[in-house]
Parts: sequence; C-alpha cells; structure tokens
Amino acid sequence: MEEDEKNYNEKMDRQVNEVNSREDLFEFVRLLAHGYQQGFEEEQSVADYLDGYAALVEALDSWYRNQSLEMPEHPNWNMMARLLAAAFSHS
Repeated sequence: MEEDEKNYNEKMDRQVNEVNSREDLFEFVRLLAHGYQQGFEEEQSVADYLDGYAALVEALDSWYRNQSLEMPEHPNWNMMARLLAAAFSHS
C-alpha cells in the first residue's frame, strides 16, 4: 500500500468516528470523494454503489453488530458517514 493511500485510510478511520454534525459529514464526504478520485476506493458504477448501500440498510442491525458498534436508536450524522463509507465494500 502506498503512503498516500495509507494516510487516506488512517484519516478515514479517524474522521468517521468524529462525524457528529452536518459540517462533519460534509468534510467526511469530501474526503471520501477525494479517496475515490485518487483510486483509494473501489471503482464502481453509481448503481453498484447504491445497491451496496441498500444492502447495508437492509442488514443494518447485523452490520452494526459485526462492526462491534452500538446501533443508534435514531439515525444520525455518524450513521450516515459509516454507511456511505461502507457501501464501497458492499457493492
């Protein structure tokens, strides 16, 4: 893994845990888009990405459990960030 990709992955890991507001989500999505443009995320069609996102939503309880995370009682900014990032690997 190249240094740029390693830095990106480390920043993603840190930043996803810090998303608690609309502004945080905005910054996170910008980082995710940058990573995709740089080839750090799997290249895929929008349809494939949305299928991955839909699969995550369908299996949300078990996905949170598998990630050793507590599922929020109500959807929140952090949940949105986690789903946006995870959809790349679920398409």
